[in-house]
Amino acid sequence: MPDRLVELYDLLARKVDAMEAQIGAIGRGEETDLEGLRADWGELAGLVREQKEYLGEIARRTQELSSLSAFLQTHGEREKARLARELHDGLGGILTPARMDLSWLQERLGQDPQYAHRMARLSALIDQGIDLKRRIIEDLHPSLLDHLGLAAALRWYTDETCKAACVATEVRVSAEVGRLTPDLEIAVYRLVQESVSNACRHAKAKRVVVSIERADAGLRLSVADDGIGSKTWGVRASSPMGSRA
Repeated sequence: MPDRLVELYDLLARKVDAMEAQIGAIGRGEETDLEGLRADWGELAGLVREQKEYLGEIARRTQELSSLSAFLQTHGEREKARLARELHDGLGGILTPARMDLSWLQERLGQDPQYAHRMARLSALIDQGIDLKRRIIEDLHPSLLDHLGLAAALRWYTDETCKAACVATEVRVSAEVGRLTPDLEIAVYRLVQESVSNACRHAKAKRVVVSIERADAGLRLSVADDGIGSKTWGVRASSPMGSRA
């Protein structure tokens, strides 16, 4: 299809040039084949119709791909959220009783040199497991997003990421934004997550500013940094309910 579209553009350009030459000849009073001009006009109209059909097909396929991409992203995020819940319940049901049993043993055997070192090491391993579980779950689906909303989740992620990279940060979320649909909130969160991570890891930024505000019937999101490369990144996107971000 792209090759045919390029061919159509070339045919249209040549046909228009030929007709302009014929019309110019008429203007100069030169003898011109009017029947040939009418035939060229009809051919030109046919090429334009074919071009419109191709452009319409491209637009339709682009929309289908956009819808498929949105569906896959939404489905993927819902699967991540489901997996996060399963990990929270499953690993929590293992690590919490293990921590409680270890505390019971430490109360009774913790002073015994024969067992104290091993129990201390086991306690550290359980703590590492609990921390790893928390980080994996938060990477899969940020719990703050569900409990406190988009603004709190963005501030937590941006503060933690930029603090670890020694980057100053500011998050501006308009009070008018409020709560969004879950699918839209996680989509905005992922956009900010990716752009802030890139700014800290690759752009050598010293300051990152994230801002979200209402704009017309939707939202305007921008992420700006003082690092190398692009200075400001922004996006507006449609939600399943018709709002825009």
